[in-house]
Amino acid sequence: MRIDGVREHRGFWITLATAELPTPENPAPLSVRYVWGCDPAAGELAADWYDSNGGRAVQRSAGWVGEELWFLGTITMNGATVPLRDTFTRRGPDAYHHVGEIDLGEGWIPVDEEEAVRATTPRRSRGNLNYC
Repeated sequence: MRIDGVREHRGFWITLATAELPTPENPAPLSVRYVWGCDPAAGELAADWYDSNGGRAVQRSAGWVGEELWFLGTITMNGATVPLRDTFTRRGPDAYHHVGEIDLGEGWIPVDEEEAVRATTPRRSRGNLNYC
């Protein structure tokens, strides 16, 4: 998977694009467009996203707690809406672990997991996303 992100609109929003790489086992790879920002009225981080299969999600987070960030919300796909949880754990200044889970009524089921490492090493500020 390739992940690209950029700060936009004076640093108040981050857009992320993820794209699975095609393989013989995955000839129709998924791509997703994320928009992360802040809802100052609610004091929460906002994460909305859309994927290449017609799915969409709306999630919110209270922000970082130690080295973890949880986004909770819902995903709508194939006409059904179910609970969605994404957990990000910092592994260092340029790396994190991510687990995406859905709940089909019997508890959380992992559907996505990866380790991510920044391709370039320049450290940038975390922007305005922590002001919520």
